[in-house]
Amino acid sequence: MDEFHRILILLPNPLGDALMATPAIRAVRLRYPDAHIAIAGKGLVVKTLFCSDLADEAIVLGGFWQSRKLLRAGKFDLAMICPGSFRSAAVAWLGGCSRRVGYRRDGRGILLSDALTIPRNADGSKQVYPAIDYYLDLAAAVDAQSESKAMVLSADETAAADLLSGAGYDPARPLVLLNPGGAFGPSKLWPMERYAQLADRLVETHNAQIIINAAPNEQAAVAAVARAMTATPLLDFSQRSNTLDALKALVAAADLVVTNDTGTRHIAAALGTKLITIFGSTDPAWTTLDCPHEITIVTEVPCAPCQKKQCPIDPADDTFHQCMTSIPTERVFEAATTLLAGGSHE
Repeated sequence: MDEFHRILILLPNPLGDALMATPAIRAVRLRYPDAHIAIAGKGLVVKTLFCSDLADEAIVLGGFWQSRKLLRAGKFDLAMICPGSFRSAAVAWLGGCSRRVGYRRDGRGILLSDALTIPRNADGSKQVYPAIDYYLDLAAAVDAQSESKAMVLSADETAAADLLSGAGYDPARPLVLLNPGGAFGPSKLWPMERYAQLADRLVETHNAQIIINAAPNEQAAVAAVARAMTATPLLDFSQRSNTLDALKALVAAADLVVTNDTGTRHIAAALGTKLITIFGSTDPAWTTLDCPHEITIVTEVPCAPCQKKQCPIDPADDTFHQCMTSIPTERVFEAATTLLAGGSHE
């Protein structure tokens, strides 16, 4: 097997996917401890992962030709291409990476020196295959084996200290972070009024302190949670700005995170925070995590998982968005009670 000296790892664009690639990146780091390893991708994703000491260099990619120039300057002898796009393979090829490892898809096999086959069923359809395993197979293709599927992430907990103390945080009371949004689309969203009901129940029965998280483009929708609550949130980011560094620190400080299937789920799992993930249109089998303190909540309805961003059923129909609307507040509350009491879900 070749020994590599300069290794490039192209990251997926979604933050959750990039975090699921970290076990594979760690495997490469352990197999080639003396190599110079660079991670490359979108600015937010690169910044988030680079803090975890997985790599020696962070490269923020922009336009295609600018990215090609940056990669050529790096003189990489190996590129591990996590994204499945034609563009990612093309930029690695034109960027002069000597060996290019990725999955054969989107007509890009000719651009790869090592083309892996996507797992498929007997009928040719894509096999449901956890993303962490998908990326670990890329690492195995360059002799970087790993039995650990734990994601890697670091958080500076002092980044949350001023926010919490300024809001009147009491360390003796449970801290619960709610993440009602989701960039994928509305089909992933558990109803906002149920998040509000859950928050009020947790305040009433557990004396909990509630943080409502919201990305900048989700603030208007997520504000419905605070409006529907009887209790007052400790921190409400539908009404104020947040940063990813602060979010990581708040997740690390929280006793429990309740979220839809989105990037905050992966942040919580990587940081070891107790976690409830509510699934609707998406299949949790694609994103199975090595997280013993996660409870996943899924309801069985005939149309799920459809993997669609918006529910295709007529809103006037009683079955509209039933994958989420059929999940009662009580079910999530019971899971929260289990985790706050020290239990875990195996």
